[in-house]
Amino acid sequence: MRRPIRYWAAAALALMALGGCDNGLTGVNDNPNAPTDVDARYLLPNAITGAVGLTLGSNLHMDVTALWAQHYGESQYSTEDSYDISDSKIQGIWNAYYSGPLEDLHQIVDQGQKQERPNVAAVGKILQAWTMSIVTDLWGDVPYTEALRGMEEGGTTTPVFDSQQSIYNSLLADLAAAPGTMDPSGTVVEDGDLIYGGDLTRWTQFANSLRMRLAMHLSEVDADKAEQEFAAAYAAGGFTSNADNAQLDYVGDGTWDYPIFAYERSRDDHAVSATMIDTLQSLADPRLPLYAKVNVYGTYAGAPNGYDNPPYPRDSISRIGTPFASATTPAVIMSYAEVLFLEAEAAERGWIAADAAELYKAAIRADLEWNGVPEGDIIDYIAQPSVAYAGGADGLRQIALQKWIALYGNGPEAYTEWRRTGYPELQAGPDAVNGGVIPVRLPYPSVEQALNGANLSQAISNQGGASLNDPLWWDK
Repeated sequence: MRRPIRYWAAAALALMALGGCDNGLTGVNDNPNAPTDVDARYLLPNAITGAVGLTLGSNLHMDVTALWAQHYGESQYSTEDSYDISDSKIQGIWNAYYSGPLEDLHQIVDQGQKQERPNVAAVGKILQAWTMSIVTDLWGDVPYTEALRGMEEGGTTTPVFDSQQSIYNSLLADLAAAPGTMDPSGTVVEDGDLIYGGDLTRWTQFANSLRMRLAMHLSEVDADKAEQEFAAAYAAGGFTSNADNAQLDYVGDGTWDYPIFAYERSRDDHAVSATMIDTLQSLADPRLPLYAKVNVYGTYAGAPNGYDNPPYPRDSISRIGTPFASATTPAVIMSYAEVLFLEAEAAERGWIAADAAELYKAAIRADLEWNGVPEGDIIDYIAQPSVAYAGGADGLRQIALQKWIALYGNGPEAYTEWRRTGYPELQAGPDAVNGGVIPVRLPYPSVEQALNGANLSQAISNQGGASLNDPLWWDK
């Protein structure tokens, strides 16, 4: 019998309490205070909640990437919104990934392989690919092949930094291989799967969809590789409806709430960016009342990004809309709408034999339907001249803009896509401390220089720098 989600949430929270102590030495060493041989049925929900909470919760999403992608604005604590990000925040994100979900997923994959449980290993590999893609898309070259092996025979506590190119090659290969290793007659970690409840067909679709995402990230740096990987993943089959979305649902009972709702209960400093609200208003977009609340004057007004001391009354700007900040808001890892936008771009580039205009319209429709927009409003919105597909270079810009809108709630991927496409044309705020430009990466935490300095220095040299303004390998 399948146990309810709150059972697995409780198990995950219990494990987080056991494994939450960090030794402060490096983000890639095993934690001596954490359990080292926990059954994967408990590790999987812990890994899912940890990875989703880190990526789509309060710290990285709300306080860094969604600010830099200008989905949100800061109305009070505006340091990160003006790009003055502290080393302690960077260190916290780095440590949290390596000593949290990446460590859990490493054990899940290892257990699955040793115990001949192919579904466990396959799901672990897929989640590992998603989580590691977030990490490398923040820092570029990072520890990967030697990471998380400090306590293993032949392991090291000073891992090399793999190139982002080699990491992408490995992740794409894992996503291509994982579905073929699954056993359809088996179950996934004895019901510990909080995303798909053991549905291997949907895990296969997610692997193919994520492979399309990562392939598209390479469009400007290695178009041949990108086309090859994308076409293969497309042929294998990604999401086919909103029911396939990879997302984590929340009970909303006070103990198992959407992380942003929990975060906003104790503070009220985030608002919707002026860039987002102005864009939605210019397009007469029916998602505006869903993305934002009206201010005290009954109107929509966004928070301009990049002010050290915001020059507006805090009650004059629109807070995040209830559908995106309630206790039961789902955290969407990847959506059907995103897959359709990826396919539309691939069709426009000639990578797949499909109609870019139809895929573009289908992508917008999928996101509007997921948001509960009425059918008549969907038809009217798609028919607008400002929304109707133009094709060519203009079409690619339209895809990028509409995807940026649809990725609301997923700051890391919105930030990655803005860096890849350069669209929408975001501008840094007046008090930006980063030379007046939006950062294109996170710098490495300083403790890595102290404890793994030789490998870090080599990685920085290989990349030609690692400041906020030094682009990643795929960012052309």
